[in-house]
Amino acid sequence: MFKIFDLINIPLGYLFRFLYQMLNNYGWTLVAFTVITKLILLPLTIKQQKSMSKMQAIQPRLQELQKKYQYDQEKLNQETMKLYKDNNVSPMGGCLPLLIQFPLLIALYNIIRSPLTYVMQLGQNGGPSIAEIAEVMNAAGANVSVNDQINIASKIGEFIPQLTQKFGEINILNINFSFFGLDLSQTPSLTALAPLTLIPILAGLTTFLSSWLSNKMSGQNASAGADNKQSTMKMMTYLFPLMTVFFAVSLPAGLGFYWILSNIIQIAQQFILHRMFPPVSSEGSVQKHFREREAEKIEKKKSISGNNIKSKSPKGEKHE
Repeated sequence: MFKIFDLINIPLGYLFRFLYQMLNNYGWTLVAFTVITKLILLPLTIKQQKSMSKMQAIQPRLQELQKKYQYDQEKLNQETMKLYKDNNVSPMGGCLPLLIQFPLLIALYNIIRSPLTYVMQLGQNGGPSIAEIAEVMNAAGANVSVNDQINIASKIGEFIPQLTQKFGEINILNINFSFFGLDLSQTPSLTALAPLTLIPILAGLTTFLSSWLSNKMSGQNASAGADNKQSTMKMMTYLFPLMTVFFAVSLPAGLGFYWILSNIIQIAQQFILHRMFPPVSSEGSVQKHFREREAEKIEKKKSISGNNIKSKSPKGEKHE
């Protein structure tokens, strides 16, 4: 039965199969897969960085508006939207790549959890179905469930003779889930010390670091805006890593490994793109204009103060 996410699952499944056939290693296939998906998202990531740079550049003006209209929320919203429009800034411009990554994560989850369907592509082109494969394996003493595709995929190579005898010559991609001694088909656990335990921990740490750097480089941490906005940003900075750890200990280690790789590449992209696109708005540097206005205010205050001193001078006193 066709599912809506199969629009992404199927082509990415073909890509994953192609990479595995080239590299013949599950871990390195995940590395290559992560790099390729990041390259696909690179134009959107660049657009996100540009949006963040523009947003950071208008922070001083935003702070002025928030201070000036702190008791008039409607006027503040109007002036804020006008500022966004004048500087060609979209407040949601940085969210698009994040929204697009969710379907990719769901697709990768499906590919990892259902390798027989999307990578081995069993049951397609008139071949035996997953249920038929499981039946033959169980008859040979495998003890597998038709709903546990990872378990079937990890054992299917042991039963090639029985499957060939039943179905004749069939093209089965035998996947080896081992990567540097780690079985990426297994689900990690935080209750027992094991090498796989490092995967959810590193996934959470790299997620935190990526989120923290993103906030720091976008100027969110330095923003003097509404307190509730700062609180929300801080909460999400800590909530996302905890959610990552939760999912990484609930799903096969391959997904957590992908998260680690994705975060490492994301952190590198943040450093590079932040240097390529520093915070400058479309009208020039708003920060510069802000400093100029502040300097004008200081000069004006000095001028008024000087005039007051002159007006208070004793009568008859001559000024050169």
